[in-house]
Amino acid sequence: MTIKTTTLFTQQPLDLLLGGQLDHINVAYQTYGELNAEKSNAVLICHALTGDAEPYFAKEQHQEGWWQNFMGDGLALDTSRYFFICSNVLGGCKGTTGPASLNPKTNRPYGSQFPSVMVQDLIKVQKALLDTLEIPHLHAIIGGSFGGMQATQWAIDYPDFVSNVVNLCSSLSFSAEAIGFNHVMRQAVINDPHFNNGDYYDGEKPDKGLAIARMLGMLTYRTDIQLNKAFGRATKAEGNLQGDYFQVESYLSYQGQKFLARFDANSYLHLLRALDLYDPSIGYADLNTALSRIKAAYTLVAVENDQLFKLPELRKSKQLLEQSGVRLTYHEFASDYGHDAFLVDYAFFEKKIRDGLAGDALNT
Repeated sequence: MTIKTTTLFTQQPLDLLLGGQLDHINVAYQTYGELNAEKSNAVLICHALTGDAEPYFAKEQHQEGWWQNFMGDGLALDTSRYFFICSNVLGGCKGTTGPASLNPKTNRPYGSQFPSVMVQDLIKVQKALLDTLEIPHLHAIIGGSFGGMQATQWAIDYPDFVSNVVNLCSSLSFSAEAIGFNHVMRQAVINDPHFNNGDYYDGEKPDKGLAIARMLGMLTYRTDIQLNKAFGRATKAEGNLQGDYFQVESYLSYQGQKFLARFDANSYLHLLRALDLYDPSIGYADLNTALSRIKAAYTLVAVENDQLFKLPELRKSKQLLEQSGVRLTYHEFASDYGHDAFLVDYAFFEKKIRDGLAGDALNT
């Protein structure tokens, strides 16, 4: 399997929600499984903040995707039953047009000239991709974290296009605390001496700032329980009091450096802000009006000790969805992995994903 790329909006530019336009948008995507003759088994996977279009790799590719252990014949993401489509989001850096892409008007990277994007813009691009692939309807949409926000907005903006929504570990909006975390991460990047207002592609990149941002992000993705089990207060054999003395520090430093090889600082800033700004009511009279448009069967899964999308926010989202008449199935449970549980805790998520994808089919 190789990543596929198609170009969208070549005739009519995409008008973005916060202003500005983009044309000749390249979209990187991957498909898994087989589309049936009726085209009734298509499932869209919406990736999380720093994900990409490749949640799974075949064994012969000697790589692992971010949902490697969840996808395959007979697994929760059953490729013998469904035809999965996953695309890199607009504003990303893994094949879809983003700040590091060449601006066709200047033949240089967009950098600081890349416009702000919202979740609503991201799903317009996904819808255009599905139209290009001649997918008339989605059996389901599934996403975790930032992907869960995309899945929700799909059900609002295109209520007749999707039958089932599976939202893993994502509330209807970001909390003040979560926005605060993102603010600190953004400050780490933009205050790196090499950031240059986002126009750094001809010189050194803001690697130190991006690595620091990633380290903070990692602390919100896991739990104190998991970190204590994995590292406790263990120290390195050759620890440095001014650097990585404890093993947990070494782990975070490693994660920060690892991130630099696969992600762009500008994309990180744009997608973090899209997280902050997400509001499903934009374009509608109010939130209830927006949520009342949802016709899909909706599955919402919360992790009790999630450090990023905290339980009170998920319970509030549950209440708002129910009050708007959404057919909701709600689950909550604890996992040592916290927010990252939807990526790694297969035992907890397997049946919830399987049932959520089946959705309406279970009740017919």
